[in-house]
Amino acid sequence: MEISPLDASPAADAQAPAPPLAPGVWRVTTPMPFRPREVHAALAALEPGRFLLVDGGLNTDESWAALDAGVRAVAGGWDAVAVHVVTHMHMDHVGLAARVREASGAPVLMGRLDAERMASAAANPGEEAEYRAALLRRCGAPEPVRRAVEEMLRTAQSLAPPVTVDATLDGGGGEVPGAPGWRWLWTPGHTAGHVSLHRPADGVVIAGDAVLPRITPTLGVNRQRTDPVGDYVAALDRLEALDPALVLPGHGDPPPDPVGRIRELRGAANGETETVLGLLGAGAATCWEVVERRYPEREMAVSTRMLALRETLAHLDRLAARGRAAAETQADGAALFRFA
Repeated sequence: MEISPLDASPAADAQAPAPPLAPGVWRVTTPMPFRPREVHAALAALEPGRFLLVDGGLNTDESWAALDAGVRAVAGGWDAVAVHVVTHMHMDHVGLAARVREASGAPVLMGRLDAERMASAAANPGEEAEYRAALLRRCGAPEPVRRAVEEMLRTAQSLAPPVTVDATLDGGGGEVPGAPGWRWLWTPGHTAGHVSLHRPADGVVIAGDAVLPRITPTLGVNRQRTDPVGDYVAALDRLEALDPALVLPGHGDPPPDPVGRIRELRGAANGETETVLGLLGAGAATCWEVVERRYPEREMAVSTRMLALRETLAHLDRLAARGRAAAETQADGAALFRFA
């Protein structure tokens, strides 16, 4: 939970909320044991005694304590939380959803594609593991890496226990059920079903991981959409069209120039596609080998390596779909990419 500088002295009330970042909108920060070290939830006042909660944090006692303290400080208690929107299915955003439901009874809302993927993964863990294994084989990842990914995911399961989604947000956008004055916008790329929230009255956008201030969101391949990079570029177009006055990201501080940052991210996404194409100039390569060229001599944790593979493959597939690269499947299942 964030405390304003005026309340930072030892004698200050530890439950005092930080000032709102926008009229009636507060940020509650919860910790994470890995980078980035924090993730933000948002609380928005709807009417006296009712609040919208967006996201939450990982399912750890430390994260729950921070979210619980923030909700009590801002809203007075969990009974005031009337609706809970999760921007996307990643564990640092959805991990506390089950606890939030138990504490508040508020319905959980999520983009349809992410809700479907999350439910499928929970119901079919074996099939989900085979999908990941096939994806890693297609990338050309060595067998030890595939085993390490599965072990990593097994140990991380407790950080995001399954939660039933009460209502899915389907289509390009619309009013947020139960949250008058707020609209949702489909902003895929980081995940297939990612949504952002918009308050037209003053141009406030709660962006989840669609707009980050210092880094670019990962844009990984998935089985629901064929071009996550293109999806993301289109999502940024839609966000820019809103002409937001303030963007609240899931990590880091609001960018001082929201529209300028959106444009930077769009340029970075398209630029990464060109960078990946350029790396094929050193010769035909698997996705694994292209990642090695992108990050020479860089030590990566298993989770970071997985993200790099999924993102690089998304750019390679985009190039192949546009006829700028060619791909052929080798005997071991790995895709070999080269200039078209």
